[in-house]
Amino acid sequence: MFHRPAIQIFRQLTRRNLSDTASLVLERSLNRVQLLGRVGQDPVLRQADGKNPVTIFSLATNEMWRSGEGEAFNTGDVSQKTTWHRISVFRPGLRDVAYQYVKKGARVFVEGKIDYGEYTDKNNVRRQATTIIADNIIFLTDVREKV
Repeated sequence: MFHRPAIQIFRQLTRRNLSDTASLVLERSLNRVQLLGRVGQDPVLRQADGKNPVTIFSLATNEMWRSGEGEAFNTGDVSQKTTWHRISVFRPGLRDVAYQYVKKGARVFVEGKIDYGEYTDKNNVRRQATTIIADNIIFLTDVREKV
């Protein structure tokens, strides 16, 4: 009697099930980012060859923690780490509002998705870039007040 190894049977079943169901049901996934921080620079509006205009600005988020023996009694030293995020806004209405009203130092909440890409710098070196593609921006600083 012939016995096929279990792994071969599993591979055949998996291939068959994936090919059968892939055409019927699209798998759902999620790429969401929420950031709350302060704007690091006034936004710039870029447009290459008249296509895909984008508003770009940086956003700083801070992480703070206490270190040392006395953590339970809040007597340790406070440490802080700042992370900088590159925010890109492509949506036409939001892009224009962001360019006009986002200002350095403003506190904003940004919702969007994370995007990884590559570019070649001016020295012809390939570099990786991580960008947050904004879908929504909520202004937490009054846009009329000086920051």
